[in-house]
Amino acid sequence: MKVRWAARKRMKNKIIYGMTAFLFLVGILIFNYPVISTLYNQLHQGTVMSNYDETLSQMKQAQLDALREEAEQYNRNLAGGGQEMQDAFSGETEEEDLEYDGVLDMEESGVMGAVEIPKINVYLPIYHGTSQDVLNVGVGHLKGSSLPVGGESTHSVLTGHRGLPTAELFTNLDQIEKGDVFYVHILKETLAYRVYDIETVLPEEVGSIRIEEGRDMITLVTCTPYGINSHRLLIHALRTEYRQAEANQEKVRKETLWHWLWQQKTFLASFLAVVLALLYGVFRLIKKRLCRKRKGERVRKQQRRRKE
Repeated sequence: MKVRWAARKRMKNKIIYGMTAFLFLVGILIFNYPVISTLYNQLHQGTVMSNYDETLSQMKQAQLDALREEAEQYNRNLAGGGQEMQDAFSGETEEEDLEYDGVLDMEESGVMGAVEIPKINVYLPIYHGTSQDVLNVGVGHLKGSSLPVGGESTHSVLTGHRGLPTAELFTNLDQIEKGDVFYVHILKETLAYRVYDIETVLPEEVGSIRIEEGRDMITLVTCTPYGINSHRLLIHALRTEYRQAEANQEKVRKETLWHWLWQQKTFLASFLAVVLALLYGVFRLIKKRLCRKRKGERVRKQQRRRKE
């Protein structure tokens, strides 16, 4: 009877321990959902850029030159014909534009290049348009602005969300200062832009993102204040000389993912909790085995004494 009762107790304890461990792990996953989802998004972005680079590597120079000429012609037409600008985060459904969608779409994925911002450790694909599907995974190119291939009388506008639970994107764009340099990688070329002005405007104020005669510009746009999103933060930059040594020194680190994880306080706290839980479990297991061993030795001693 006692043996049966002890077996039931052990089984009950195992179920309780198992449920506790399961709930603990579920809690860790829920607690780290933003970290896990952002990590997944970064891995996805890395795959997208790898596919883009692979497509470019297989293209001949004549093909690249033709793509660049097509984009430059698009920009000349845009500068000469006037611009229709709107807020990138208006949420309005974008009308299909085969001419725009087809320019710089090498692999029919909507990716036209990448933007690299060393100051905030960002390397993101640039997609056509600013639909929600685009802005949830990467940087959108604002239709109505110049394509980001450079050149006089061009002004490209690149947009990104802040504070998404699933992706970091432009969350830290407010850390950019005047004088900082960022890069656009497109058609196997790297264009450098130096920040010269930063302003906060209302969504309908689009005057400062229009093309300016003779200037080669890019403006990075996101929502502000953080979590309220009533205004737009504009980071204006002018084309500057690309210096290989400077770019290599500032380049987004290859260990971006590990560096990013190291900065995540929730991830570190959870990792520490898991380690402590494992150490506690191992300690209890060792203690339990030692107790069983000692109990077994006592039982054997008693049995030897009885025999004697």
